[in-house]
Amino acid sequence: MSAADDRLLADVRREWAALGLDGSLVARDLATGRQLGFGVDEPWPLASVVKLPLALVAYDAFERGDLARDRPFDVDPGSATSGPTGVALFRHPARVAAEDLVQLALAVSDNAATDLLLDHLGTAAVDRRLSELGFPDLVVRHEMRAIYGTDDAVGRVGLGLTAGGGTPGGGHLVPELDPHRANVGTARALLDLLARVWADEVSTPRACADLRAALGRQPTRHRLAAELASDAVTVRSKTGTFLDLRHEVGVVETPTHRIAVAALTRSGVPANVQIEADLAIGHAARELVDHLRTT
Repeated sequence: MSAADDRLLADVRREWAALGLDGSLVARDLATGRQLGFGVDEPWPLASVVKLPLALVAYDAFERGDLARDRPFDVDPGSATSGPTGVALFRHPARVAAEDLVQLALAVSDNAATDLLLDHLGTAAVDRRLSELGFPDLVVRHEMRAIYGTDDAVGRVGLGLTAGGGTPGGGHLVPELDPHRANVGTARALLDLLARVWADEVSTPRACADLRAALGRQPTRHRLAAELASDAVTVRSKTGTFLDLRHEVGVVETPTHRIAVAALTRSGVPANVQIEADLAIGHAARELVDHLRTT
């Protein structure tokens, strides 16, 4: 990296530290492969970012004929995984097609839709298919219902538990925050997935196109898109938020560049709402994207 690269990354780290943020931040120009960032190979619990590799496996299953796009799934409000969006909020029984469940999992981060797919495909089978597709560092170990059970329990005790819950060897007292036991991935692995999807180099071109389109429908705009989205710039991404984790990964498309960004972060501030942290992630992403575009 150049001296200018080093200065930029040092500035980002200082700004994050002042807000109690730590993490991995990596941006990659998909045309040239030039990459800039830090923490590229650090394993992170993925929270809802796991829905990105799951979606790839689901679209691949559609293409392979292992799962029909219109295969109906019954939503039972009495047993569905809890969550703040999508069919997780349904109060009455419903039926939703498989392809629509994928869209809900990505667009509004629907936990119930995600677990209906995971229960059908099988967590171990999803993890195995990711390895077959060339992503062994993206590991799926549990459903979303495990996260929400933990979230409820920690909420009763206090968010301070997560900040002080680290164990020797990089583990954590909360299983879903422990890289050795959680759904996990690295910034490099996530950027590799995005790069191959944008190049139609994994599964089939239709599966890649479907995933790109679905990632463009997320309404959440408070992190990567905060300083990047405009009439001329599109951000196609997936967020992940769980206790002290605040993530987002996606591709920023300008008229001249396509730059993939992975921000995987942890906050030491025991609060659910941290607007300053979210904006700091967005500002850092803007800095790295602009730097790659102009140097």
